[in-house]
This record gives sequence, C-alpha cells and structure tokens, in this order.
Amino acid sequence: MPSNPSGLLDDHVTAAGPRFRLALTATASRNRSLDARELLARAALGEHGTLDQLLTAARGGDRRWLRRIRRRIDPGLVAALAHTLGLQELTETDRADALALFELIRRACGARALSPANQALHAQLALAHEGPERARKLMRRYLRIGEAARAGLHADLQAGKRTWPAAFQSLMPAPGPVVADGNGVPFDRIICAAPGRVEGTHRVSVIVTAYRPDRGLITAVRSILAQSWANIEVIIVDDASPPEFEPVLREAVALGERITLIRMPENSGTYAARNAGLDAAGGEFATFQDSDDWSHPLRVERQVRPLIDDRKLVATTSDGLAVTDQLMCTRPGVRSGRFNPSSLLLRRSAVLRTVGYFDRLRKAADSEYIGRIQAAFGAGRVRHVDSPPLALIRLSSGSLSRSEIRAHWMHPARTAYMSAYQRHHHLIAARRASAFRPADGSDRPFPAPDHLLGQVRGRAYDVVMVADWRFLESAQRAALDEIRALHTAGLRVALLQLDSYRAMQLRRVPLAAPVQDLVNDGVADRIAPDDPVEAALLVVRQAAVLQFTSGDTSRCRAARALIVADRAPVRSDGSDHRYDPPTCTDAVRRLFGADPLWVPQDPGVRAALREVGNLDPEDLPVALAPAGWVADRTGASAGAPIAGTDLCDAANWPPDAADSLAVCRRLPEADVRVRLPDRPADSLSVPLEPTWLGYQAADLAPRPFLHQLDFYLHFPPREQAEWFSRPAFEAAAAGCVVATPARYRGLYGDAAVYCTRSEVEPLIARYRADPGLFAAQSRRARQTVSVTGDPARFVERIMSLLPALLTIP
Repeated sequence: MPSNPSGLLDDHVTAAGPRFRLALTATASRNRSLDARELLARAALGEHGTLDQLLTAARGGDRRWLRRIRRRIDPGLVAALAHTLGLQELTETDRADALALFELIRRACGARALSPANQALHAQLALAHEGPERARKLMRRYLRIGEAARAGLHADLQAGKRTWPAAFQSLMPAPGPVVADGNGVPFDRIICAAPGRVEGTHRVSVIVTAYRPDRGLITAVRSILAQSWANIEVIIVDDASPPEFEPVLREAVALGERITLIRMPENSGTYAARNAGLDAAGGEFATFQDSDDWSHPLRVERQVRPLIDDRKLVATTSDGLAVTDQLMCTRPGVRSGRFNPSSLLLRRSAVLRTVGYFDRLRKAADSEYIGRIQAAFGAGRVRHVDSPPLALIRLSSGSLSRSEIRAHWMHPARTAYMSAYQRHHHLIAARRASAFRPADGSDRPFPAPDHLLGQVRGRAYDVVMVADWRFLESAQRAALDEIRALHTAGLRVALLQLDSYRAMQLRRVPLAAPVQDLVNDGVADRIAPDDPVEAALLVVRQAAVLQFTSGDTSRCRAARALIVADRAPVRSDGSDHRYDPPTCTDAVRRLFGADPLWVPQDPGVRAALREVGNLDPEDLPVALAPAGWVADRTGASAGAPIAGTDLCDAANWPPDAADSLAVCRRLPEADVRVRLPDRPADSLSVPLEPTWLGYQAADLAPRPFLHQLDFYLHFPPREQAEWFSRPAFEAAAAGCVVATPARYRGLYGDAAVYCTRSEVEPLIARYRADPGLFAAQSRRARQTVSVTGDPARFVERIMSLLPALLTIP
C-alpha cells in the first residue's frame, strides 16, 4: 500500500456512506484493485488491527485474536473483505485467504455475521477448492443462502449420486433434462422427454451460427429439432470454417429435412453470420441458438406464444442456466441462472424494417441489439418470459465471454461499448436518432473498441485526459470545454477512465452523457489502460483518481504528464484527505512512464501544495466556451427573489451539501432552487427545505437551471481550500448575479459580488430594488468571464507543453 497521510483511509471510509460495504466490494472487483483491501480492512477493524494481522490470524485459524476485538469491529465488513478476495483472484493466495477469512468469521463471530451472499460464496468456494464434503457441512450451517444459489449448490453436491437427475431437473421447467448413457461429455449426452407437439401456422426460423464446430453443434441442432413448437426451420450459418470441419456440418444438416446450411465467404464473426441468417430466414419469427448450447424443448413455444397472442409485442427473451461440460452449475460469486441474450425471439419483418441488423462486431453485439429494439419500440414491447431457465449455456474453456465477464467485472472494451450504445439508445428513445443499422455494419453512430472489432493497433494522441468521467463535478464540467477547444485547435484527444474511490457505486455506471457525446461524436476517443497508446501529453484532470492505483497497470506511455490539482489534498482544517501528492506522482510514473508537473486549479489549491515539488508557477487557465445566445437581463424577476446553487462538488463528503445550503436557509422569502449532485437518484441524502425546488442532475442540465435563477449563491464550507467552482463561472456567463465570499475575489474579479452569508439577504434586496444595478452587474459578469474564460488561453497553455516531435499532424 502506498504511503498515505494518517487520516486518508478513515476519510474515504467516512465519505463512502452507509452503502460502503456493497459499493466497495463491487468497486474493488470491478477495478481489480489491491488498495481496496486496505480500505475494507481499515473500515472493518478501525484502530484495532491491520490487514496483515487479520490475514495472519485467518491463515493460522486464530479465533481468539478476532474474538478479543469483535465488539469493537464490524464483522460484516470483515466478511466483505473475504468476499472481495474471493472474487478478485489477483494473487495466488486470494482464494485460500478468502476461505480462511470466512471460516475465521464464522467460528469467531457466528454464521449470522455473514450475509446471504457471503454464506453462498463461502460454500461455493469450498465446493470448488475444498471438495463436496466441506461444502455440505457449510450448507448445513448456513441457513441464509438464497434459494437460487442453494439450489445450484444442492444439485452439484448430488453429482455422481442417484439423486442428481432430480436435483438437476428441478433447475429447469418440466420435463427436465437427463444424461443418456454413452461416450462424450455429459452436456452432449443430454436428452429430454418429449412434450406434446404444438402445430401452428406461425413459422419460427432458428439461426445457429458456427465456426470450427465440434459435437456441440449436433447437440444444439438436436435440441431445436426436439422443440414442442413444430413449425420450425433451422438455418445453420457456417462462418467460413476450414475444410476439416465439413463432416460435422454435413452431419448436422442430415439431422432433419428442415435444416439449411449457409456458408459465409469469409470469417466475419457471429453477428455478421446472424445477419446472413436473418436474410435467409423464411419464418414470421426468428430466434438464435449458439452452436454449443442446448435449448429446452419448451423454449420456442414459451417465447413465441406471447408474440402470437399480443400483436403489439415485437420480441421476447428468456433466461439460461450456465453449466460446464460436466453439467456443474456452481461458479463462485456468479449466478448460474441468468439472462440469455441469445434467446432473443423477434417478429422478423417489423424488427428488420425499423431496427435493421446486429452490429457487425466480433463480440458483445447481442445485448446492443436487444437494447436498440427496446429503444425503438419501447421497453414494454419486448417481454422477458417469466420462467425457470429455458436453455443450458455451455461454459467451455474457449468461450469468448467466460474470460471477459466475471462477478462485478467486465472487459473494459465491453464496458466502453456498452456506455456508447446506451447513450445512442437514449437518443433513439427520444426520437433524436434512427435505430436502423445495415447488415454490413457501415455508418456506426458511435465508436466500437478495437478489441470488439477483432483488431489490434497502436494509437497516438496529442493529449490524453484522465479522470473519473462517470459524474460531472467542476473538474469534469471544465474539461468538457477544454476537450472541445483542443479538438477545434486540431489536436487529437483521448479520454481514459479511472474510477474515483470518492464515487463508489454498487452498479456499473456509464460515462456521463455529455462526456459520452464527445466520444460518440468523434471529438475525443475513449481508450482503456490496456490499450497500446502513445501520448504526447497526459493530463490527469482529477488528482484523486490516482490515489488507489497500487497494482494497476497501463500500456499508455506519455512523453510528458501533468496532474491538475483540481482540489486541495486536504481541507484547511486537516479533515477530508482526498489524495497524497507523492503517491499520485509515483502512480503517474508507474502507469504512464512520465515524471508529472503539478498544475493548481486556483490560488487556494496552490497554497495547499506548498510542499509539492515540480509545481507549475501558473495556475490552470479557465476554459469557458461561449454558451450561445443569452438574453440581456434588465433586472430581477418579478415576485419572490429566485436564488439557488448547484451542488455538483458536494457529492464526496457528507457534510458538504448541508453546509453549502446554509446560506439559502437565511432567505425565508426567496424562491430557492437547488441542482443536486451528479449521482444516481436516491444515492445521496441532501437536506432540502419543503418549499425549495430540487432537481436531479440527470433531469436538468446546468444551463437551463442557471437561466431560472436571478441570484447564484456560492458559499461552500469555510474549511474548503478551493476557490474554483465551475457552476459559479457558468452562472456568471448566464448573466446571474453571483454572490460569494470576498476571499474569492482574486479568482472571480468583476464576475461576482462579494459578501458574507449574513449579508446575502440585504444584497439580494438591493439588487432587486434597482434594475439598473442588476443589469449592470449581469453585463459585467458576462464580459468578465468571456475574457478570463477564453478557451484560447487554455489551448495556448497546453500547446506550450506539447513535445513538438510527438505532436500528431
């Protein structure tokens, strides 16, 4: 663990709030972070132990050590640490340490100290690494394991016994599958009692794509031919397999009369093959089958009936059960029963006419296609069938997705693609973009990562900007205009995402919409740490994202680097440690191969960095792009004064929101309006008065919010060292009268008026009573920020830092 000031870990624990346990476990797994272990250990043990002491006690089975301190610690957080180790698998000892920790907690604190998820993971790990007998003992002691996890464990623990068929069959609808005698792996010997055949006039085309097929193709096709829905055709699309796979293909075609084989002229990937299958299909409905999976005989019937009964529906989906070749379904930390993207069954003509075809990628396009259909037609017109799993999804060692999707973690390329298409789907749903995509994959309206396109290429950029781009605080909002200005100046810009541990979330969060728009519009590229990239200049736009990167790696190399100190390392009263400058400097050297220059955002931050070496003598210029047309304000609005503030910087420290709103409580007669921090709804508690208007950041953009206000109030906590507030500059650009403490005069100049909190009410009364005074300040503020925020000054500063030899023409 890198060195940290004494309060750094405690402050991160405090700032995380009540959802800390789940959020940090998910964040640690998602980011493959070693430092998160230190955070969890600190949160769990406080001053009563360290991570090393805890692991030593666990490895030695020293229950007495934990019992001595159990009343002063949080056993649930100790269990969360064990859960994290069990899911991460970053070191050779992680799984063994997770098992030892779980056992230490169980024996020292009791089974109830473990949540249902912890109990399930302990039993799953025990089955995988200590054998079935150990898992059986834990199952008898753990009574809180969820029904789905318990059913999977129970089935796997019956393997090799006469009771196994019944246990396995219980996981799927009746009639359940059994394994026939014979050679080959159990998965390829699955048989199922034939349900009653259902004749109908509605034909379903089942598209089975294959490349280098093995016996799994025979299993897959047989499962389709055994469907209860009789009116089926099977279209096998071979993706240009070599000649030696011809016997398997011929055998598959010979299984029945309703089978057609299509051969792709060249290997183009699963989704290009599916598109060819959609064109060749003759059915009113079409669905898909992976070449190594197995469909329950009721799958097609259960999915097509809703479409026949309700003409408004355009597609259905169902769940599948992930199993190995040996039909084992337990994977530690992963639900075996899950949504099956290949189950999509669609009304072919309607979907092809409106939505078109799959994106032509090598991976991950099935979820995009389903999401696009939902965006185009409405989520209510795609129904997920409420049923136990209707397919067996084979977890083969060569599976493309198995190595790229784990508990809480997804390959960065898949994450980037998901963020890009979700933003585009939002535009489709708002009728601001077309849903149609051609079969050849041309004119993709958003970028696809090289990894998903099946290509590897080195790339070079003038500027790579690093931050946590999921949420918009002052740093990110300022960076939006900086990126646009650099792009306009002809520089190639890329964005690299690093999660901030001040913004931990349980669920995966896409890039903020304005940031993703820059990527989708081609203003900037998005890169991942493992992409081979050369940067002339790397700009860390948010210093705190560097703090917990121990163990992280990067293939991005920078000729020069700078760290923008967007916030002070610590508050002026010594609380809320955000980052440790030496640790951040070392992180840039390790990750990007450059010795960074530190650039303060404002004079307040500069004062807090007096001890930092390699400090730039100039602060970072403010870049505030012209906001477009703004009406001249001739005075305050009639009626009650409209005053407010934007809490974009108050999300990471619990007391900030209340402290920043204290000035508004001094205005009992005002119409107070507040834009809440950019976080998922209900994830933060902000103390608003009943008469105030509060806007979620996702519901109202900054500019329309500011145009509602006459007076913008910037009165952050007195302990806050920072002077810069992006919303305050934007409010001045919108013509608001910005009121703020006099200590910020050196940054805002004539863009604001200055007073104490107690003077805000009379100041507002004075400017409301004198329209000329209000109008003059509004004009003065706009003129001031148009000069001080000229993006050309920022571009000039960046250009002065670029190594000329690496600048891209």
